Amino acid sequence: MPNLLSRGLFNLFFGSRRKPFAALPGPQPGVLGTAGDFLGPQPWDVCARYGREYGGVTLIWMGPSPGVVLNDPALIAEVLESPRRMEFEKGNISEQVRPTVTDDTVFIAKLSEDWAEKRKLEPMEQPWSPEWLAAQVQPMQTAIAESVEALLAEPSLDYTAVLRRLTFDAFAVAAVGEKLPSSVFDDFLLLAKGADARIQAKLPLKFVSLPKGFAEAKTRFYGHFADRVRAARKSPKPHAVDLLSWTLRETPGIDEQVLAHLLGGVFYGGVFSSSTTLVGAFHQLQKYPDAEAQLATEAATLAEGALTFEKLSGAQWIEAVAYESLRLLPAVRVFTRTPSADAQLAGVMLPAGSMIMISNQHLHRDPEHWTDPEGFHPARWLDGGVARDPLGSGHFFPFGRGPRACVGGAFAMVFLQTALATIAARVKAHVDSTEPFEEGFFFGVVLPKGVTGKLIARHPQAARAAPAVLTA
Repeated sequence: MPNLLSRGLFNLFFGSRRKPFAALPGPQPGVLGTAGDFLGPQPWDVCARYGREYGGVTLIWMGPSPGVVLNDPALIAEVLESPRRMEFEKGNISEQVRPTVTDDTVFIAKLSEDWAEKRKLEPMEQPWSPEWLAAQVQPMQTAIAESVEALLAEPSLDYTAVLRRLTFDAFAVAAVGEKLPSSVFDDFLLLAKGADARIQAKLPLKFVSLPKGFAEAKTRFYGHFADRVRAARKSPKPHAVDLLSWTLRETPGIDEQVLAHLLGGVFYGGVFSSSTTLVGAFHQLQKYPDAEAQLATEAATLAEGALTFEKLSGAQWIEAVAYESLRLLPAVRVFTRTPSADAQLAGVMLPAGSMIMISNQHLHRDPEHWTDPEGFHPARWLDGGVARDPLGSGHFFPFGRGPRACVGGAFAMVFLQTALATIAARVKAHVDSTEPFEEGFFFGVVLPKGVTGKLIARHPQAARAAPAVLTA
């Protein structure tokens, strides 16, 4: 809490601005407002603390500018789901990541402008996307099995790094039908680092420099997909199930550059968040050996023959582990919005441009809603648990809520379940130490730190059997 002098100075200069917000609880502002609370701890931890201390809505001050932190499911729904959502645009994140992505992505589009049109173009939003999604299980299983085989030879692993690459490779198979060269992955990371520097900058964006070689990497990265689109259009593969081939069959008139940009955007939309969720899952499974043993048993059953979407859909424990990982350690924990014009919310009038912070950290662990919320208990999702707390509901929204929730949420769930089934059937993911679980921040996503270990083959001969060959 700011000291008496700091609070006095804020009141001296900005005290009159506090009167319209007197009905809202919140910490006492100092010279920096309440922004100082966010200088040390992670923002999601601050938002969760506010939820415990002040309830569903907390008044904050970014310097002299008022804002709110929302931990009330009804208020969050009002901002993200109700017809009023059109009054609230994404916060600074859209501008922060703009140099890395392209104008064709729905992520940075404004609700008040062309968001709806861009959302309609997204391949994962198409009526045929469920059929495409079902066809990705076996190709992704093969890609993941290949990655696991290679990692078995490593004596020590940084799970954040290796599962990020494993996820990138599986996404590539789903997107274009095969793994991509390491040079493409390197360009992908460089562009992400450029966006991350802008997200975490304490200075105005105009003073933040992009990494050396950024422009060239962006040209190469999206150019790689443009080349693939042109090649696929010239020599189509009628039976290929990758997103590129499927889109060209279903939408033959789509602009080549637009499709290339959408394919490249798939990786930024989910590689960091999905790999982070996998790290969290294996970290928790090390702490809860009974849950890990049940996962291995179900995964071994699925490994008898080819893994299909139908078999995966019946794997209740694997689904439960995925859901519990997303509840306890969601990769995205803070969503920001800002009113386009002065807007009435929570009984006060928020000025245009005010900060609205929405976090799932407290609601995913609210003891009034969840039994033993700090524990990792996949069984809570059995016997109607998924129906009680569906994705995007008041106390469970790892992919956001409402129409602007992650367009790739369904794909992420299939990937997570495929990865858990494939990895657990072949290896035990040993984690060296489960405490502490350090968390940083990268590209707007939680970054697990210091989660090291190694993969131990469950059945050495079976684990080292050559994986099936991907076919077009």
